[in-house]
Amino acid sequence: MIAMTPWRRTLPTWIHPESDLYTLNPDYVAGVEKAGGLVMIIPQVRSDEEARHVLATFDGLVLSGGNDVDPAHYGHENTASFGTDTAADLSDLALANAAIATELPLLAICRGAQIVNVALGGTMEQHIWGRSDDHPHKDPKDRSVEACEATLAHRHPVILEEGCETARLFGATKISANSLHHQAIDEPGAGINIVGRSPDGTVEVIEHESAPMVGVQWHPERLGGEGHQVLFDWVVGQARS
Repeated sequence: MIAMTPWRRTLPTWIHPESDLYTLNPDYVAGVEKAGGLVMIIPQVRSDEEARHVLATFDGLVLSGGNDVDPAHYGHENTASFGTDTAADLSDLALANAAIATELPLLAICRGAQIVNVALGGTMEQHIWGRSDDHPHKDPKDRSVEACEATLAHRHPVILEEGCETARLFGATKISANSLHHQAIDEPGAGINIVGRSPDGTVEVIEHESAPMVGVQWHPERLGGEGHQVLFDWVVGQARS
Protein backbone atom coordinates (compact mmCIF):
# COMPACT_ATOMS: atom_id res chain seq x y z
CA MET A 1 0.00 0.00 0.00
CA ILE A 2 1.30 3.46 -0.95
CA ALA A 3 0.76 6.47 1.32
CA MET A 4 0.00 9.73 -0.48
CA THR A 5 -0.07 13.30 0.82
CA PRO A 6 -2.95 15.66 -0.06
CA TRP A 7 -2.95 19.44 0.17
CA ARG A 8 -5.08 21.26 2.73
CA ARG A 9 -6.86 24.33 1.41
CA THR A 10 -9.93 26.48 1.81
CA LEU A 11 -12.48 26.02 -0.98
CA PRO A 12 -16.16 26.86 -1.47
CA THR A 13 -18.71 24.09 -0.94
CA TRP A 14 -22.49 24.04 -0.65
CA ILE A 15 -22.06 24.15 3.13
CA HIS A 16 -19.84 27.22 3.31
CA PRO A 17 -17.90 29.50 0.92
CA GLU A 18 -14.70 28.79 2.91
CA SER A 19 -14.60 25.08 3.72
CA ASP A 20 -11.33 23.62 5.01
CA LEU A 21 -10.60 20.56 2.84
CA TYR A 22 -7.92 18.02 2.03
CA THR A 23 -7.61 17.90 -1.78
CA LEU A 24 -5.62 15.85 -4.30
CA ASN A 25 -5.63 15.57 -8.08
CA PRO A 26 -6.98 12.06 -8.79
CA ASP A 27 -4.32 11.62 -11.48
CA TYR A 28 -1.80 10.94 -8.68
CA VAL A 29 -3.95 8.06 -7.46
CA ALA A 30 -4.53 6.80 -11.00
CA GLY A 31 -0.77 6.64 -11.59
CA VAL A 32 -0.22 4.36 -8.59
CA GLU A 33 -3.29 2.25 -9.36
CA LYS A 34 -2.21 1.79 -12.98
CA ALA A 35 1.12 0.49 -11.66
CA GLY A 36 -0.78 -2.08 -9.60
CA GLY A 37 -0.58 -0.29 -6.25
CA LEU A 38 -3.20 0.56 -3.67
CA VAL A 39 -3.34 4.16 -2.41
CA MET A 40 -4.21 5.47 1.02
CA ILE A 41 -4.43 9.27 1.27
CA ILE A 42 -3.10 10.35 4.67
CA PRO A 43 -3.83 13.57 6.58
CA GLN A 44 -1.15 15.87 7.94
CA VAL A 45 0.92 14.49 10.80
CA ARG A 46 1.87 16.59 13.81
CA SER A 47 5.27 15.24 14.83
CA ASP A 48 8.26 13.17 13.74
CA GLU A 49 7.06 10.35 15.98
CA GLU A 50 3.62 10.38 14.38
CA ALA A 51 5.19 10.35 10.90
CA ARG A 52 7.24 7.26 11.73
CA HIS A 53 4.21 5.55 13.26
CA VAL A 54 1.98 6.28 10.24
CA LEU A 55 4.52 5.24 7.61
CA ALA A 56 5.31 1.98 9.43
CA THR A 57 2.06 0.61 8.01
CA PHE A 58 2.91 1.45 4.37
CA ASP A 59 5.17 0.04 1.66
CA GLY A 60 5.91 3.36 -0.06
CA LEU A 61 5.18 7.09 -0.08
CA VAL A 62 4.29 9.66 -2.72
CA LEU A 63 4.86 13.27 -1.65
CA SER A 64 2.60 15.29 -3.92
CA GLY A 65 2.79 18.85 -5.21
CA GLY A 66 1.53 21.97 -3.49
CA ASN A 67 2.50 25.50 -2.54
CA ASP A 68 5.91 27.03 -1.84
CA VAL A 69 8.00 25.83 1.09
CA ASP A 70 8.42 28.50 3.78
CA PRO A 71 12.04 29.77 3.52
CA ALA A 72 12.24 29.79 7.32
CA HIS A 73 12.70 26.01 7.13
CA TYR A 74 16.02 26.47 5.32
CA GLY A 75 17.15 29.58 7.16
CA HIS A 76 16.38 32.20 4.50
CA GLU A 77 14.28 35.34 4.46
CA ASN A 78 11.10 35.26 2.42
CA THR A 79 11.90 37.21 -0.75
CA ALA A 80 9.46 35.68 -3.25
CA SER A 81 7.64 32.71 -1.71
CA PHE A 82 3.86 32.77 -1.47
CA GLY A 83 1.01 30.55 -0.32
CA THR A 84 3.14 28.98 2.40
CA ASP A 85 1.53 26.79 5.06
CA THR A 86 3.50 25.99 8.21
CA ALA A 87 1.41 22.97 9.22
CA ALA A 88 1.73 21.43 5.75
CA ASP A 89 5.48 22.08 5.71
CA LEU A 90 6.06 20.51 9.12
CA SER A 91 3.97 17.48 8.22
CA ASP A 92 5.70 16.88 4.88
CA LEU A 93 9.16 17.47 6.35
CA ALA A 94 8.47 14.89 9.06
CA LEU A 95 7.19 12.37 6.50
CA ALA A 96 10.19 12.93 4.21
CA ASN A 97 12.65 12.46 7.08
CA ALA A 98 10.89 9.31 8.25
CA ALA A 99 10.81 7.81 4.74
CA ILE A 100 14.51 8.50 4.10
CA ALA A 101 15.55 7.23 7.55
CA THR A 102 13.67 3.95 7.11
CA GLU A 103 14.52 3.61 3.39
CA LEU A 104 10.83 3.57 2.48
CA PRO A 105 10.44 3.86 -1.31
CA LEU A 106 9.65 7.51 -2.01
CA LEU A 107 8.47 9.30 -5.13
CA ALA A 108 8.63 13.05 -4.51
CA ILE A 109 6.76 15.25 -6.98
CA CYS A 110 7.32 19.00 -7.44
CA ARG A 111 6.87 20.46 -3.93
CA GLY A 112 7.54 16.92 -2.68
CA ALA A 113 11.06 16.98 -4.17
CA GLN A 114 11.63 20.41 -2.67
CA ILE A 115 10.48 19.16 0.75
CA VAL A 116 12.91 16.23 0.62
CA ASN A 117 15.76 18.57 -0.20
CA VAL A 118 14.88 20.99 2.60
CA ALA A 119 14.38 18.12 5.07
CA LEU A 120 17.96 17.05 4.39
CA GLY A 121 19.39 20.55 4.86
CA GLY A 122 19.18 21.91 1.31
CA THR A 123 17.94 25.30 0.11
CA MET A 124 15.60 26.66 -2.54
CA GLU A 125 15.50 29.21 -5.32
CA GLN A 126 12.38 31.15 -4.41
CA HIS A 127 11.37 32.40 -7.86
CA ILE A 128 12.23 30.96 -11.27
CA TRP A 129 9.36 32.21 -13.46
CA GLY A 130 10.64 34.21 -16.39
CA ARG A 131 14.24 33.04 -16.29
CA SER A 132 14.03 31.45 -19.75
CA ASP A 133 11.70 29.86 -22.29
CA ASP A 134 11.99 26.69 -20.21
CA HIS A 135 10.35 28.48 -17.29
CA PRO A 136 8.33 31.37 -18.70
CA HIS A 137 6.77 34.14 -16.67
CA LYS A 138 3.38 33.43 -15.10
CA ASP A 139 0.93 35.82 -13.53
CA PRO A 140 -0.39 34.09 -10.37
CA LYS A 141 -3.44 36.36 -10.45
CA ASP A 142 -4.40 35.32 -13.97
CA ARG A 143 -6.79 32.40 -13.52
CA SER A 144 -8.25 32.63 -17.01
CA VAL A 145 -8.88 29.45 -18.99
CA GLU A 146 -6.39 30.60 -21.63
CA ALA A 147 -3.60 31.16 -19.09
CA CYS A 148 -4.21 27.85 -17.36
CA GLU A 149 -4.30 25.91 -20.62
CA ALA A 150 -1.07 27.56 -21.79
CA THR A 151 0.66 26.59 -18.55
CA LEU A 152 -0.55 22.99 -18.75
CA ALA A 153 0.47 22.68 -22.40
CA HIS A 154 4.01 24.03 -21.94
CA ARG A 155 6.89 21.55 -22.18
CA HIS A 156 10.64 21.88 -21.81
CA PRO A 157 13.56 19.45 -22.09
CA VAL A 158 15.18 17.76 -19.11
CA ILE A 159 18.71 16.43 -19.46
CA LEU A 160 19.44 13.40 -17.26
CA GLU A 161 22.82 12.14 -16.15
CA GLU A 162 23.78 8.95 -17.89
CA GLY A 163 23.54 5.99 -15.54
CA CYS A 164 21.17 7.57 -13.03
CA GLU A 165 18.05 5.69 -11.93
CA THR A 166 15.70 8.14 -13.62
CA ALA A 167 17.49 7.80 -16.98
CA ARG A 168 17.26 4.04 -16.61
CA LEU A 169 13.52 4.28 -15.99
CA PHE A 170 12.90 6.45 -19.05
CA GLY A 171 15.46 4.66 -21.19
CA ALA A 172 16.84 8.05 -22.27
CA THR A 173 18.99 10.93 -21.10
CA LYS A 174 16.75 13.60 -22.61
CA ILE A 175 13.04 13.76 -21.89
CA SER A 176 10.23 16.33 -22.08
CA ALA A 177 8.44 17.62 -18.97
CA ASN A 178 5.87 20.21 -17.97
CA SER A 179 6.62 23.35 -15.97
CA LEU A 180 4.10 24.13 -13.23
CA HIS A 181 6.52 25.01 -10.45
CA HIS A 182 7.34 28.42 -9.00
CA GLN A 183 10.50 27.40 -7.14
CA ALA A 184 13.39 25.01 -7.62
CA ILE A 185 16.14 23.35 -5.63
CA ASP A 186 19.27 25.42 -5.11
CA GLU A 187 21.85 23.83 -2.77
CA PRO A 188 21.32 20.06 -2.42
CA GLY A 189 20.75 18.53 1.00
CA ALA A 190 22.83 15.78 2.59
CA GLY A 191 22.83 12.63 0.45
CA ILE A 192 21.04 14.32 -2.45
CA ASN A 193 22.41 13.86 -5.95
CA ILE A 194 21.25 16.25 -8.65
CA VAL A 195 20.83 14.05 -11.74
CA GLY A 196 18.67 16.15 -14.05
CA ARG A 197 18.45 19.78 -15.16
CA SER A 198 16.60 21.78 -17.77
CA PRO A 199 18.72 23.61 -20.38
CA ASP A 200 18.56 26.83 -18.33
CA GLY A 201 20.23 25.04 -15.41
CA THR A 202 17.16 24.57 -13.21
CA VAL A 203 17.32 21.43 -11.06
CA GLU A 204 14.67 19.01 -12.31
CA VAL A 205 15.57 15.59 -10.84
CA ILE A 206 17.13 14.46 -7.57
CA GLU A 207 17.97 11.02 -6.24
CA HIS A 208 19.27 9.91 -2.86
CA GLU A 209 22.69 8.35 -2.66
CA SER A 210 21.48 5.35 -0.62
CA ALA A 211 17.73 5.49 0.05
CA PRO A 212 15.17 4.54 -2.66
CA MET A 213 14.04 8.06 -3.54
CA VAL A 214 13.39 9.79 -6.85
CA GLY A 215 12.29 13.42 -6.85
CA VAL A 216 11.12 15.24 -9.96
CA GLN A 217 10.33 18.93 -10.29
CA TRP A 218 7.54 18.45 -12.83
CA HIS A 219 4.12 16.77 -12.52
CA PRO A 220 4.28 13.25 -14.02
CA GLU A 221 0.68 12.51 -12.99
CA ARG A 222 -0.34 14.87 -15.82
CA LEU A 223 2.00 13.17 -18.31
CA GLY A 224 1.10 9.50 -18.01
CA GLY A 225 0.32 9.34 -21.71
CA GLU A 226 3.73 10.85 -22.49
CA GLY A 227 5.80 8.13 -20.86
CA HIS A 228 5.94 9.40 -17.28
CA GLN A 229 3.94 6.51 -15.86
CA VAL A 230 7.34 4.84 -15.37
CA LEU A 231 7.83 6.91 -12.20
CA PHE A 232 4.71 5.47 -10.58
CA ASP A 233 5.69 2.01 -11.83
CA TRP A 234 9.03 2.52 -10.10
CA VAL A 235 7.67 3.43 -6.66
CA VAL A 236 5.17 0.56 -6.72
CA GLY A 237 7.85 -1.85 -7.90
CA GLN A 238 10.19 -0.70 -5.14
CA ALA A 239 7.40 -1.08 -2.57
CA ARG A 240 6.90 -4.67 -3.62
CA SER A 241 10.57 -5.64 -3.54
